[in-house]
Amino acid sequence: MKLSAETLARVAGLGAFAVSGALVVVYALFWWFIDYRGVGIDSIEAAVAKIAVGLIFLAIIGPHVVFGRILLASARGERTA
Repeated sequence: MKLSAETLARVAGLGAFAVSGALVVVYALFWWFIDYRGVGIDSIEAAVAKIAVGLIFLAIIGPHVVFGRILLASARGERTA
């Protein structure tokens, strides 16, 4: 089975967006279900931990969105700068 470069670029671009979406879902579940009561951490430390995890996820999601857009534009035949 022979795949064209456009097909591979489209699949890779959609995969990058899928990773971004999955990380958003994982972070939402983390924010909703992780409970720090009773483990020796107060609300301020819990907020700092949740924000720190969110920033790490943003650092991963950002490049995935950028590369996903570039790959989808390439699959459409558009030239990106």
